[in-house]
Amino acid sequence: MSVSPGDRNKSAMEFVETADKIEARAMQVCKRWPKSYMFIITQRTVNLASELYEHVQKANAIIPQTEDERILRVKELEMALGANYAFARKIERAYSLFPICGEKKDLSEHAMEEKSNHILEEFMNLCLAEEDAIKGNLHYTRNMTLSGKRSKDKE
Repeated sequence: MSVSPGDRNKSAMEFVETADKIEARAMQVCKRWPKSYMFIITQRTVNLASELYEHVQKANAIIPQTEDERILRVKELEMALGANYAFARKIERAYSLFPICGEKKDLSEHAMEEKSNHILEEFMNLCLAEEDAIKGNLHYTRNMTLSGKRSKDKE
């Protein structure tokens, strides 16, 4: 029996999909930013989105059976959370410096501001959703029951 979309719970693995959306959207948006900011902010913003996705992928690949594996997964999730925070701050910084929708000659200043506001809101919503998903995953990982022993304790 299927569950209606409104009654579905968020998946614990949603953090992987959201990180993928953040990285893909960052690559789309940042390529339109002024060339003069390429080495100052654009590359770092895209790199942070990629770091976020990479740490999420690494964490997702670790199915903790031992305490050492749990520690490794928690470390990757914490790194992903840090990259998410840093990415959100870079997007806000870019927004404060130039229209993050990119310069468009056919748009008025007001239209560019509206479009930039929409992009900023989109990224902030994605980052908040990612933060919640990662924190939920961290909580679950820290409290899960493990089946194996700590690697050092193995004979």
